[in-house]
Order: sequence, then structure tokens, then C-alpha cells
Amino acid sequence: MNLAEFRSGFPHTDHSVYLNHAATSPLSTPVRSAMAEYAGTRGGVEAGAQIDGFETTLLPLLQDTREKVASLVGTSNDRIAFAQNTSAGLNALAEGLDWQPGDRVAIPDGSFPTNVFPFLNQKHRGVAVDFIPTSEGAYSVEDVERTLRPGTRVVSVSWVHFLSGFRADLPEIGRLCAERDIIFCVDAIQGLGALEMDVDACRIDVLAAGGHKWLMAPQGIGILYCSRDLQSKIRPPAGWLHGPVDWEELDDYELTFHDDARRFESGTLNGIGLAGMNAALEQHLALGSDAVERQVRDLAAHLAGGLAGLGLPRYGSSDPSHGSGIVTVAPDEPEALADHLTSAGVATAVRNRKVRFSPHAYVTTDDLDRALEAVADFVG
Repeated sequence: MNLAEFRSGFPHTDHSVYLNHAATSPLSTPVRSAMAEYAGTRGGVEAGAQIDGFETTLLPLLQDTREKVASLVGTSNDRIAFAQNTSAGLNALAEGLDWQPGDRVAIPDGSFPTNVFPFLNQKHRGVAVDFIPTSEGAYSVEDVERTLRPGTRVVSVSWVHFLSGFRADLPEIGRLCAERDIIFCVDAIQGLGALEMDVDACRIDVLAAGGHKWLMAPQGIGILYCSRDLQSKIRPPAGWLHGPVDWEELDDYELTFHDDARRFESGTLNGIGLAGMNAALEQHLALGSDAVERQVRDLAAHLAGGLAGLGLPRYGSSDPSHGSGIVTVAPDEPEALADHLTSAGVATAVRNRKVRFSPHAYVTTDDLDRALEAVADFVG
């Protein structure tokens, strides 16, 4: 698949420019078709046919999607679990770790609440949160190191800052954590699907991401990666699917967990969401993560340069080594600018009184130039 073929699956490109993938991505035609096909297995069948939404449909879909996710993040199938969203994935760690009074978590300040509240919620167990100082979302590995305390047990960072688009130096933070025997946790939702990921190279222990942003999957389905070394230190939730199912002895209540990351999947998952995620991953892997990242970052650079030329310098770091798909500016009237862009058929987002642009790989420079023309009309 090439980028032109990818773009053809988004009919909205005929009439509008969507630059809000950091919020929620549109669903491509193949993704919507896969979801409709899965839904068809639950209804609309001929008279006398059986409707089976689990063993013959959901389980094979789970396995195939698990393989695709593993390929995406550079790991083996047994390290991947599915979760409802990023929050659910991070809570697997936050609620499952055997915290002790005096344990601490280091988190960059200004992080999206998803990466903060699960750990603040452990205060009743004697856990404290230390905030790594940042400047417009940016920070260095040295800033992380200076924030560590004798009791620091977890460092949890966003791969890409939700507002400034600052991309954290995951390999170096991972190295630091490994040297200090600290658990390294990553909220990956603003990077996964836009940037290349290798969890082993980054020495990540836990990674969580919802699928509805850059992965271009439906809402309500996400992924959880957990390293083999950490798995045994996290108490998983219990449900009917957390371990092997004995279909002949379902009332045998022996509490046995899977020996892989499936132990974090406690019950029946969102089948339609999985079908959509599977199709979205199929497209992504056909394009190639490297090609997607090149296109996304080229588009972001083009957009940032155009906005700066209109007198709207970028909020956050312009260092290419920390670049992502997010470009944010701070105009005097952010809501008015966003409304003007909407009226011109350009979708953006206002966050913290700033306007955020986030193009995906199917967007073209012509699309961006249309958006820049609308900005130019506004600024005069």
C-alpha cells in the first residue's frame, strides 16, 4: 500500500482537511467495513443458523490482532494484552503493583491526566508522586535523573506530550531506569501509529495506548504491553478470561492466571472495536511504520514552518529529535481561530487556550497549504 491508496479510504478528504488526529481519528473505509462485517456475525443470519460471537469469531480475531500489535511495537505475541483504553492499561500497573509506604512515582509535570490520576490514586497506600519539571512539555534525561528519590519505584512518561508534541527520549530514559532498577512506564497514545516503536530497545516495562488517535482504530479498544520480568510483580484483575477456560468444568473455581499478558484481560472484549483495530493495523503495517513516521514528521515540519511564517511560532520544542505529529501555536484568540478554521473546513483542537494541529500520514502538503491559507485569512 502507498500513501495515495491509504488516502483513498478517507472520503472526507474530498471536502475537508482533518488535522485533529491527536484527539480522535476518522475511521477509514476498510476499518468501517471490517466493523460492519464483524457485526454481521451477530445478526442478519439466515433462519436456523447459529450466532457465535466468541469461539469461532472473537478468539481468532484476538490472536490475529495480538500478532499485529506485537509486530507494531517490536515484541512477541505473549507480551500483548488488550484494554478498554490508555487509562485501563495504566491502571493495570497502578492498581496491581505491591506498593509499599514510601514508594514514589516520577511523572513529568503538565502530563495529560491519564498518566497522573492512576498514580495519585495510590496515595492511600503511602505512594507519593514527584513531578519532573518541564518547559512547554519539554525536559531532559537529566531532569528525570534529578527528580529521582531513594523511594522512586516507577517513572511514567508520555511518549509524546499531548499539547506541545514534545517526544520524550525513551531509549535514554529507559536506560536510566534500568540502571536504577526502576519500572519504566509509557503512555504511548500520542505516538503509537505515528512514530516507530521498539519496546525492547527502549527498555520499557509497561506501555499503554488507546486506539482511537494515531492508530486510527475505534474508541473503546486499546493495548497493553507488559514485560516478562515485570509481569509476575503485578497482581492482575480477575474475571472469567484471566486464565485458561475449562469449558467442561466452568464451576471449578481454581484461580489460575495465564502465564502471559493475557492475564490482564479479565473478561469479554469489544469485538467490533477489535475488528476495527485489526483493519487499522493491517493498513498501518502495509504502509510501514517507517514510512508513516517520515510522512507525519515531514507534514508537521511543513505546518510548523508555515505557521511561524504567519507570525504564529510553535509552542514547544522545535528540535527535530523531539518531533512528533503535533504542532501547537498560542494565538491571542485561540477559540476564534479554531472557529474560523472550522468554517473553512479545517478541523483542529483548542487545548489550554492553544490551537493544536495534528496531521496523519494520508494528509498532503496541499491540505496543509489550504489550512495555512485559512490561518492567513484570520491573522490578516
